[in-house]
Amino acid sequence: MMSEQKLIEPIPYDDFRPARDLVLERLREAILNRTLVSGDRIVESDLAQMLNVSRTPVREALRVLEAEGLLKRVPRKGLFVKGITKEDVEEIYAIRISLESLAVSKAVEKIAPAEINRLKQLVDLMRNYTESSQADKLFSVCQEFNDILVRSCRMPRLIKLVRVYMEYLEQFRTISMAKRERQIVALNDHEEILQAVIERDPIRAEMAVKKHLTGALEAFLREEGLCDKSEINK
Repeated sequence: MMSEQKLIEPIPYDDFRPARDLVLERLREAILNRTLVSGDRIVESDLAQMLNVSRTPVREALRVLEAEGLLKRVPRKGLFVKGITKEDVEEIYAIRISLESLAVSKAVEKIAPAEINRLKQLVDLMRNYTESSQADKLFSVCQEFNDILVRSCRMPRLIKLVRVYMEYLEQFRTISMAKRERQIVALNDHEEILQAVIERDPIRAEMAVKKHLTGALEAFLREEGLCDKSEINK
């Protein structure tokens, strides 16, 4: 069962999005950042009290997390955190690579000059933050770069799918970007992507995105050394 040390911040009163979405976001983040770890037992009433919401949005969010494979129901024992395994990370990255490759190939055709200018500014900021070893600011700028690039594909359904997997990977990317050598590689990758966008070369842009995300996956796995799936004792 979750201990008192594993507190999750309550849902803020001034966020007016649907309660289920807020609870889902908060719980998914808690699993991905390992506030909740593999084997933790999930108690619906405890979560509702902790998040300061009714049990209904918690129940709905738990169903989604179970369907996503982040939770596991054990007969006669309850619901447990399954957590993220090496195989999960590889699958999520594979999906994101496919989605973002498609997005960038379309973005190259549709991106506006003003958006390209902003990408140039962001790469300049990346260079400054890499040289000054400001990892948090570098990560934030990379996020904006990626968001602009994906949005410029002008395909709402694809954008929505990419954002789902970006959310999954946010915690992984923070870890993979922690080391300076990875920051330098990421800067070079974004410079390659930008140049392909400027030249409106979809094939080159797609290859650069695949290279960047594959490198991010490899960096994360090296840093974390994720183990194989762990089974909850029956």
